[in-house]
Amino acid sequence: MFGWLRVRRRRRWLAEPFPAAWEETLRRHVKQADRVPAELAAKWRQRIQVFVQATSWEGCRGFEVTEEVRVVIAGYATLMVLGFDDEWFSRVRHVLVHPTPYQGQRARIGVEGVDYSHGDWVQQLEDNVEDEHLGESWFESGTVILVWSEVPTAEHIVPPGTNVVLHEFAHVTHELLAGWFPTAQTNQGEPWLEAFQREFTRQVRDSDRGRRTLLDDYAAENPEEFFCVATECFFERPDRMRSQSAALFELLRQCFHSDPASWAA
Repeated sequence: MFGWLRVRRRRRWLAEPFPAAWEETLRRHVKQADRVPAELAAKWRQRIQVFVQATSWEGCRGFEVTEEVRVVIAGYATLMVLGFDDEWFSRVRHVLVHPTPYQGQRARIGVEGVDYSHGDWVQQLEDNVEDEHLGESWFESGTVILVWSEVPTAEHIVPPGTNVVLHEFAHVTHELLAGWFPTAQTNQGEPWLEAFQREFTRQVRDSDRGRRTLLDDYAAENPEEFFCVATECFFERPDRMRSQSAALFELLRQCFHSDPASWAA
């Protein structure tokens, strides 16, 4: 029943043309808007329409989640799964947006995510201060938390190759691909995970030795964070990754069924 309702709602949303104001927002704030090839452009905009409409949006600490904010976040999130047939992010039901970096809280959130059964669930995100965060992803509850000031836009200058939306939604993708990773093979017939682990080991070694690397040192934290940081660079600086870390670029190209380096500059 619920699957039928989702399909019906999706059809209703897609019956409407992509709003002109949304198009202007994409062109102004998402640099990939001018690079996505024509054969993917319509698909991308449809997924933005569905994601914006199907997701619950909440502002934290007085932040107003405007239509522009929703479109930019949805644009970046859906950009990374254009190579897949399914929309993929239907598991994400809630997006919470902070204006600036916030103090993390885990004692009441826990591994199960925010407890939405209580009316003070937003307050849960403001209690039990732990440390500063730029974003979080809670797969079990379908919640992604983002900091708007860290999202690359026409007004926000962020470090090259970084994108908090791509990073946190890469965590979601990592969970969704959990069954694919152990069985996937590279084009050379090597287990994908072995090749990926080799790239992670190289990142850890270079970081430990103080060498300057393509990826931020946070990529050496653990394999999942390496995947997420690499995903940011893959979509934000694909040419640089392809030239400086061709093996890692190829692994992500295979993983996402997408080649952003081939998109028009």
